[in-house]
Amino acid sequence: MIKVLLEAPILTRSGYGEHARLVFQSLVLNSNLDIYINPLSWGTCTWETPDSLVSQNINKFRQYSQYCENNKQKQEYMMQIHVGIPNEFEKKAPYSICVTAGIETDRISPNWALKTNQGIDKIIVPSSHAKSGFVNTGYEVINKTNGTKTNLTCACPVDVVPYPVKTFNNNEILDIGFETDFNFLQISMLGARKNIETSLKCFVDQFRENENVGFILKTSLSKSSVIDRNRTKNHIEQFVHSLGKKKCKIYLIHGNLTDGELHSLYTHPKVKAYFTTTHGEGYGLPIFEAAYSGLPVIATDWSGHLDFLSALYEDKEKKLFAKIQYTLKEVQEAARWDNIITKDSKWAFPSEASVRSQLDKVYKNCGMYNKWAKALKKSLCESHEITKITKMMNEAIVGEIKDSSEEVVVFE
Repeated sequence: MIKVLLEAPILTRSGYGEHARLVFQSLVLNSNLDIYINPLSWGTCTWETPDSLVSQNINKFRQYSQYCENNKQKQEYMMQIHVGIPNEFEKKAPYSICVTAGIETDRISPNWALKTNQGIDKIIVPSSHAKSGFVNTGYEVINKTNGTKTNLTCACPVDVVPYPVKTFNNNEILDIGFETDFNFLQISMLGARKNIETSLKCFVDQFRENENVGFILKTSLSKSSVIDRNRTKNHIEQFVHSLGKKKCKIYLIHGNLTDGELHSLYTHPKVKAYFTTTHGEGYGLPIFEAAYSGLPVIATDWSGHLDFLSALYEDKEKKLFAKIQYTLKEVQEAARWDNIITKDSKWAFPSEASVRSQLDKVYKNCGMYNKWAKALKKSLCESHEITKITKMMNEAIVGEIKDSSEEVVVFE
């Protein structure tokens, strides 16, 4: 048996929580893995109740940790899988993997590159954009003692494994009576990267005099608490008020929803398109969920979501979404993040004229975009089917080990 430590925010309602649960699903395909789960936090995200198998492996980790502490022993594992950002990684096994969403900008930080030189044996990311940030970034390092220069780059292989499509309980329907018949939907956290204010401004500018068009925004600042609801509501209300008088509608949804309730927004008969002016995505789970639910997508034409917004259409590979033009520029100072998003990092700044143009096109020619969405849904439901993706993840994690007797001998 290969003793595996899975360090992951597996109980959180977050993108990394989804990532962690996918990793666990792939690991249990192997009967020769003995799994111990250390459930990490992720920011201020709320936690879910674990299923019995996850709970069993969490309890096993806690019992083992307590045993080692009582007997003053070091915890020992043959393999470590850390789900999260690389700068949180600390090597705890002979073979270590970091599963990360990567970076939404055009490059990784020097700290992330350094971590791949300090014990990470493999990186697994969900998109080619995220992989590019690792393999195409380099930093010149000068030795202060002798003045020699070296190039700091990613020192380990990087594999791409996307997310799978999910199925939902059709009985879990979010019962909201939207007044408007044509509505755009966006699901995202309220923060600089998601660029929600630009979405709101362009929507109001385009449909100010149209009383039958709405924008449904599911968002929050952090946890789904009453305090957070009030802060989120005040922020959105103040910004919308600053845009002036309007006849179009804006709906704000806040709070925890089940997967089924969330899915019912994508398939609601009055929701006609998913709309985002994101600066960048490592993958873009809500965009992916909208796409495989058959909802037309309007999005910035850059970063991780481009991996899954193309399909074969009329015998040609085609981007099957309304593409927002952009300019690649340095990340605004307020959005920089020490050791993660650096000063020289760049991401996309959508053109407001292009945003308004694409909103108008989808509104006036929804039939064509529905055809695109139908073709894209069919493609994604085949290519990203759950058993295919868990097998890909399983191969990315344990493929090299089970194919190499030398590796197994080292771990034993």
